[in-house]
Amino acid sequence: MERLGERHRRRARRSDRGRRAASRDRSRDPGRRVSAVFFDERRGDHVDRHRPGEPGGAHRRARERPRDLRRLDLQAVSGRSSVPASPVLAQTRGRSLPEIGVSAFRVVIAGRPNVGKSVLFNRLLRRRRSLVHDLPGMTRDVLEVDAPLPDGRTYRLFDTGGFDPEGKEKIPAAVRDKALAAIRRADLVLLVMDASAGVLPGDRAAAKAARHAGVETLVVANKVDRREGSEGEPEAWELGFAEVYGVSAEHGIGVDELVEAIAARAPKAEPETPSTDAGREIALAVVGRPNVGKSSLVNALLGEERAIVSEIPGTTRDSSDVALTRGDHLFRLVDTAGIRSKARTQRGPEVLSVVQARKRVEECDVALLVLDASEGPTAQDASVAAFAHEEGKGIVVVANKWDLASEEGPEASKRFEAAVRDRLPFAGYARLIRVSARTGRGIRSVLPEAARAAENRRRRITTGELNRVLGRALRDSPPHTARGTRLRVYYVAQTAVAPPTFTLVCNREEALHFSESRRIENVLRKAADFTGSPLRINVRSRSRPGKKSSKPRRQR
Repeated sequence: MERLGERHRRRARRSDRGRRAASRDRSRDPGRRVSAVFFDERRGDHVDRHRPGEPGGAHRRARERPRDLRRLDLQAVSGRSSVPASPVLAQTRGRSLPEIGVSAFRVVIAGRPNVGKSVLFNRLLRRRRSLVHDLPGMTRDVLEVDAPLPDGRTYRLFDTGGFDPEGKEKIPAAVRDKALAAIRRADLVLLVMDASAGVLPGDRAAAKAARHAGVETLVVANKVDRREGSEGEPEAWELGFAEVYGVSAEHGIGVDELVEAIAARAPKAEPETPSTDAGREIALAVVGRPNVGKSSLVNALLGEERAIVSEIPGTTRDSSDVALTRGDHLFRLVDTAGIRSKARTQRGPEVLSVVQARKRVEECDVALLVLDASEGPTAQDASVAAFAHEEGKGIVVVANKWDLASEEGPEASKRFEAAVRDRLPFAGYARLIRVSARTGRGIRSVLPEAARAAENRRRRITTGELNRVLGRALRDSPPHTARGTRLRVYYVAQTAVAPPTFTLVCNREEALHFSESRRIENVLRKAADFTGSPLRINVRSRSRPGKKSSKPRRQR
């Protein structure tokens, strides 16, 4: 106890000497203002505290410590007040000022290929959305999503393709142009570099593009979990920006501090969402086999070159989302990768693209099935349509490249429609629209038909109206099962929507013959408008007291 007391007394004496020395300096020069940071002799140098060999790396774990020059209050040291930048400066440098409550805060992730932009994108989004692969240039189109902040606010997060200043081929050049356009429209740029590789010419070119755009930029030194990354992290300062964040997007190291930096710059007020009469967003998945014009159709619907278009099959890899409003409806277009048969699907990136395309079909409301009108419907087109049908999604068949198919004569339209109905007998409810994404023919009819299919997919009919429509038909001709026996139908009720599902309550539960399911479906479609939507018909036995009713059997 005596030793502990002596230790406290020595510390108190040292503290008193420091305060007396500071008061003597102020008495000599009253106008002099020096931060208290410089009087703390126990604080070591920032870089010395975090050697490059340490997994944390320099300037990451001690970001909030006073000795960190990036966080040092220079106004307090100099005694001068801060001067706000003139709004004219941002306008002359080509940057528009953010409008709180009018437009969402736009954060763009940019950088050269294969530095971990998509991994960081998924980490900030808190879910796997962008495809990740060791192959450089995996991301091509610009991905746009709403990302959450810890306080409940949201911002618009963009993932861009790799910025390759030396790419001369069509696709790399298009990826670079899309990334540049996204940087110019951004409010904040996260410039990602590979700390394990150091600063390369591609990093300097991306930094130069962000600087010329006049957009505030934060440098993100990725892969600091590796020893080479922690050693190369200080090189990120060579890019010339005021803030550098060392992170490991794969393991989540340092990402929380990066999110705090984004939150500090995001508007305090939540942007207003445009109100629509429909009140609900309609998700449209543009699906089909490769090279049928899906991306061209998306660009034609948007009226701008948003998706990269090439004659090379498989140009689209990631599924990109774009929101647009037409009339009273709010749509979200999802441009998916081409889906080929399993036997022809190549391993690697194409497998990931196909898996993601199928997942986006599962999440959508309506599938826009794009066909190549110049080639006619194929077995793979039927396979894609069958997947959407089995998932209960609305379907609109879009025959693209009709400007080429119409050259065969006036009978070409009838022959093509007959071929489509023959290939897709299960999707007879789907509307067929003939368009040309290149010339714009028929494009105006796509979204209204998609909105109609989405509305019919959620249509509900009352039990009284159902029994009035189906009662007599089922009494005069009772439905028979797959074994050929008859069923006694007590009543019919709609038990679900999206897709509309109807349940026949009968004397016993048994699967209907497919012809009976088709007969009941035809009666329902005559009674109400279910264009573009599949129907489901189930059979359930009447529950009796003391006996559990079995699960309804689903009919397709």
